[in-house]
Amino acid sequence: MTRSIRRTVGLLLVGAALGVGAQARAQSADAAARVAPAPPAAHATSAVPAECVPAESVPAAPVAPDAERVWLRDVYDRAVDSVVLIDADEKAGTGFFFFEPKYVATALHVVDNADAIIVKTSSGERLRGRVVAYEREYDVAIVELERAAEGVRPLEAQRSATVGEDVAVIGHPFSKLAHQIPQLRGLLEWSLSQGIVGAVSGSWLQTDAAVNPGNSGGPVLNARGQVLGVVSAKLNEAQGIGMIARIKRVEALLDQIGHREPPRELVTFEAFELAFLVHWAEAPLNGFGVGAGARIAKRFPLHARVGFVSGSAVVDDPTVLATELDRFAGELSGGYALALSSHVSLAAELGAAVFFDRERSTSFRFDGAATCPEPPCLVAGQVLHSQQSDWAALPMLALALDWSPLRLGYAYQLDVSGEGKSQHRALVAITF
Repeated sequence: MTRSIRRTVGLLLVGAALGVGAQARAQSADAAARVAPAPPAAHATSAVPAECVPAESVPAAPVAPDAERVWLRDVYDRAVDSVVLIDADEKAGTGFFFFEPKYVATALHVVDNADAIIVKTSSGERLRGRVVAYEREYDVAIVELERAAEGVRPLEAQRSATVGEDVAVIGHPFSKLAHQIPQLRGLLEWSLSQGIVGAVSGSWLQTDAAVNPGNSGGPVLNARGQVLGVVSAKLNEAQGIGMIARIKRVEALLDQIGHREPPRELVTFEAFELAFLVHWAEAPLNGFGVGAGARIAKRFPLHARVGFVSGSAVVDDPTVLATELDRFAGELSGGYALALSSHVSLAAELGAAVFFDRERSTSFRFDGAATCPEPPCLVAGQVLHSQQSDWAALPMLALALDWSPLRLGYAYQLDVSGEGKSQHRALVAITF
C-alpha cells in the first residue's frame, strides 16, 4: 500500500512539472510575438521561390581583392618612371635606368650603329645618349646620357629567377604606329604585360609575357619590382615565347664603360630589290630587274642590278620590216644618300652600265624591178631573217628616291663613243 501511494504521488509530481514547463514556453512565445511582430506579407520573401526574386533585390556578394592585380599595379607604379622610350635613327625601343640616373640599359639591336640616340622619360624629358658599353652575343648595351635625368630611380637587379615565377614587362610595343594612327596615341607607350618565367638558362630567360617590336630593351620585373633581365627578341612564328637576356649580362658591362667605342659597322646590307625597268632612246624597252644594295658608313649606298628588257627597235632601212631587240643589262653604282625623314631618302649616284644587245630583224630583198601593168603590182623578192649582237659599256648618272619599301629611280647612260647609243633608264622597285 505504501509503495502504491509513493508511485501515485511521483506521477502527480511529474505531470505537474511538465504542465508548468509547457505554460512557461507558451508565455515566452507570446511575449516574443508581442515584442517583434511578423513582417507584413508584402515584404516577406521567404515564401517566394528564388528564381522569382528580381536580381536587383539580391544583395551582391562582397568581392575579394584580386591579389594578382594588386601586385601588378604596385610593380607598375614603382617601376614606370624608371622606363624610357628610345628613338635611334629610324628604330624605336625601350630602356630603363640602371646603376645611375645617367645610364640606360637596353638591347643592343635597338641602338646598334645609330647616329642619333634620343631617350625620352615618362615625364617628357628628352636627352641625347651614346653607347658606352655593349655585348653583341647577349644583345645588351648601356647608353650614357648627356646628363643625369631628374627624379628617376635606377631599377634594382635580381640575378636569381625560377621557373613559374610571375613577371611583368613594361615597354612601348609598336609605338611608331601612334604617330600614324591618332586613335592609338597613349595606348602603345609605357604599357604593361604579364606572364611567367618559362625556362631559365645560364644567360637567358624565356617568358610568355607579351613582347612585340618596341618592347626590345625593356625590363622584365619580378613581383618585388626588381629587374630580372632585358627583352631581346620574340621567336618568329612562336606563340608567346620571348627571349630575355639575364640582368647579370648588363651588370658585366659596367666595367666596360669608357673603354669601348660605340658600335659601328663599316658596311651594312641594305635590301634586295625587285624592279620593273624601262630603257628608251627612240623606242621603249620594257622588262624586269633584280638587285641588291649595301651602305658604307650608312651614308654611301652601293647598288648592283641585273635586268632583261625587250621591245621593237627603230631602224632607218626601208627594207627592214621589223626588228626585235633583247637586252641583258647590268649596273653598278655608288653615291651619297640624304635622309629626308626616317623613312625617305634621296641618293645621287655615279656608276656604269653594261649592255648585251641581240637584234632579230625581218627584211625583204628585191630580186628585180617591179612589174605593174595594172594593179595589183607584183614584186619579186624574198623575206629574210637575220640576227646580230652588240656590246656596250656606258657611264651612268642616277638618282634614287627610297620611300620604304618603294624605290623610284632614273639614270642617264651616256655613250661617250659618239655612236648614238645613249639611253635613259627608269625603274619602279620594291625593296625587301
